[in-house]
Amino acid sequence: MKKIAAFVTALAMFLVVAVSAHFIIGDKLDTNNLNFGTWINSKKDLSYKAISSNIEEDTVMMMGSSEFNYGKKTPYHPTAVFRSLGMNVMCIGAAQNQSLSHAITLGAVAPELKNKKVVLILSPSWFSKSGVKQSGFAARFSASEYEAFLKNDNISEETKETVATRVTELLEISPKAQTNAQTIRAMLTTGDASFKNKVYFAFDKWFTNEKENINVGLLWKATGEKNYAEYKTLAKGEEPDWDALAKQADAELKGKMNNDFHMKDSMYKKKVAPVLSERKNSDLKRTYGDSPEYDDLRIFLDVCKQENIEVLLVMLPVNGWYYDYTGFPRENRETFVTEVNKVAEEYGVETKNFFGECYTPGFLTDIVHPAGKGWVRINEAAYRFFNED
Repeated sequence: MKKIAAFVTALAMFLVVAVSAHFIIGDKLDTNNLNFGTWINSKKDLSYKAISSNIEEDTVMMMGSSEFNYGKKTPYHPTAVFRSLGMNVMCIGAAQNQSLSHAITLGAVAPELKNKKVVLILSPSWFSKSGVKQSGFAARFSASEYEAFLKNDNISEETKETVATRVTELLEISPKAQTNAQTIRAMLTTGDASFKNKVYFAFDKWFTNEKENINVGLLWKATGEKNYAEYKTLAKGEEPDWDALAKQADAELKGKMNNDFHMKDSMYKKKVAPVLSERKNSDLKRTYGDSPEYDDLRIFLDVCKQENIEVLLVMLPVNGWYYDYTGFPRENRETFVTEVNKVAEEYGVETKNFFGECYTPGFLTDIVHPAGKGWVRINEAAYRFFNED
């Protein structure tokens, strides 16, 4: 009885919060605001409704991981560059996003995507021996996007089954999320119509949608941005002088990279210096050549192929000086490029390889994340891809 009473109390409290939030944020997340796509926020990324209701005729997708949280306040970040260009770029990505979570998200919203183009920024760190971690995948798993993915008739049953198997495996660390995912799959495939499953499915879907509306809606309002009655396109800005912008980024870093690894000093002191001694020759057996992430990347490209989406795979570099220090064999690092190119050739998709910048000062701010010049070159590649006929 105590458990039932606690559940009823929690439900009542949630209903009060949900109703109150509706008066603050409104009934929908259709913001009609060009800035919504380049708003970097993990809650937005996990909401099918937030993404799908803000896809317009001119929306293109840019997907990645933790790099989106670096340089957000600079003029080199996609947020600044694409807003100044008047381009509607939907950025999706946070720490622990990798190929599989992006495959699910893209498969969920692809029917709404009129401009069938996506840039996927590949971090070499994804391609570890174990691939995506269970804890990382669970943190980036969205039930609403998974349901929409499974409902997409353009995605083959073979791909759905492959994804479902992988999802079940990776969510072992989170039994509640795993059960939820399995229930969604069962309801949509076998049509399990037991009263218990119907009630659970309907309530959980409602609860998830309300939670997303509240989380995303309130956070969006907190940015000071607005929801508009109609979507308004902006005049396209003039393509920047990319070389000049890269030189500007380098100039701003002058005097701020005073360490042997050519990292920004603030990042070096925070992330590297405290553990530097124990990292010496710690990566002697490490490789990017053997990882389940390559098959997850194939799943992502299967979704793109079935939805007729053009793809640009952008390969990021790593900090060469740092990994020389940790003993990560250079040839084992370079297998990242070899294997990604192999997968890209299988699917006939474009690549942009920045791995040759591993020893370019100013390209990375730390071990793997872009500095200003890095972002300039990534944005340049994305801009040209998005504007190709």
